[in-house]
Amino acid sequence: MEWKDTYTRYMHIVPTMAQVLKAPRPRYAKPGANPTLETIEYVLTALQKAAGPVSRNRLLATLGEWGHSTTRQSLNAALNFFGDQGTIAEGSKGLIWVPEASRELVEAIRKGSRL
Repeated sequence: MEWKDTYTRYMHIVPTMAQVLKAPRPRYAKPGANPTLETIEYVLTALQKAAGPVSRNRLLATLGEWGHSTTRQSLNAALNFFGDQGTIAEGSKGLIWVPEASRELVEAIRKGSRL
């Protein structure tokens, strides 16, 4: 048997990557709620620049003032994404940006004494 015959025979056995892996199921993108990267960046900036907690209505108004409108469903999808990443918190007064803690601070919190 020549190498060509062996190569051809095994070539059909190896499945392609697309056959092995199933397509991922989107967690945040849903019909009617697909925020663009631009929307995500606007929401991120609005949250980071806010002086305190902001409501969803205020976020939509801020985006409108900046000349960028979006649907409430897309805003909620973006906020869900940020929430799952741990970068925002929601309280009774609204949403607030939670800056990433430095490694030293995280270590101090982990090792520090408890009250």
